[in-house]
Amino acid sequence: MGELRYNYLWNTWVVVAPERKKRPHDFVLKADGDTDISRCPFEYGKEHLTPAEVFALRDDDSAPNTPGWRIRVVPNRYPALSPSYTPVQIANFHTSLGGYGFHEVVVETPHHYRHLHCFSLKEVEELLWVYRERMRTLYAMKEISYVLVFKNYGQWAGASLSHPHSQIIAMPLIPPLVKTVIGQFKRFLDEEGGCYLCAEIDFELSSQVRVVYQNPLFLVYAPFYSYSPFQIRIAPKEHLFSFADVEDHYLKYLSDALKTGIGRLFDVLENPCYNLYIHTCSRAKEEFFHWYLDVIPRITHIAGFELGGGVFINPVSPEQAAQLLRKR
Repeated sequence: MGELRYNYLWNTWVVVAPERKKRPHDFVLKADGDTDISRCPFEYGKEHLTPAEVFALRDDDSAPNTPGWRIRVVPNRYPALSPSYTPVQIANFHTSLGGYGFHEVVVETPHHYRHLHCFSLKEVEELLWVYRERMRTLYAMKEISYVLVFKNYGQWAGASLSHPHSQIIAMPLIPPLVKTVIGQFKRFLDEEGGCYLCAEIDFELSSQVRVVYQNPLFLVYAPFYSYSPFQIRIAPKEHLFSFADVEDHYLKYLSDALKTGIGRLFDVLENPCYNLYIHTCSRAKEEFFHWYLDVIPRITHIAGFELGGGVFINPVSPEQAAQLLRKR
């Protein structure tokens, strides 16, 4: 039977409808986007095809915007937001803000075909370190209220280039969904006297039915209210409110959890498109927040019911998804 499940953090509902499910290989949308290296601006040796880098990890003392890098961060050539705009509000019947902000691309590796699930633990750790450092830098910028790190893998997840990359957007406001999540953490604190995600993690560890993997510091699990088939969440077991403040030794364990979680999704779903994002506190550093990382395989479409009602239908129960992912 179908079941309505409440997503406390998003303050919305999800329909878990196993009777609609198909076998995973029947509805997987595989990542098969552009692989033409000759037209890729992120290729090693083609640094002149991107805007000037703002950050890089290099193997030697090579100059910026030249070969020798392991990870590069460059401004997006087609940014959603730009620091050249003034964050001035225009208010009449409609309200708008000048498109101020920062939109960066993290070129994750010099290798065009080597994606995250193939990275070594050290390479994943370095990537997470770059995310953290860029987040710290961008939060120091004037007018920035929130920094979102995300990755679109495959054309069905919104990636326009197949070279391994992720993105960072820093904006002068807190996105509505994040604002809702922050508010729900505060609500739980006021009503229950603790952290919602700490309570959820304790419950999942005790029940074990949705746990996919764990190490001493991080838990990988399928949220009870997963809005997409095979959604996984990676969260620190300890209450940590800010990804920007995570210490180096946590990144080692986070890289293990992320590599394992992504790897198992690839084993079960055979190279699925997916979105990855990090939800953390805002610049205000809400200490009642508990940061987490979600990976959302894009193996079903958002359709009329989701758009019209704001309620997602998930045809694979989180319990079944976790069971399949644990076996790998």
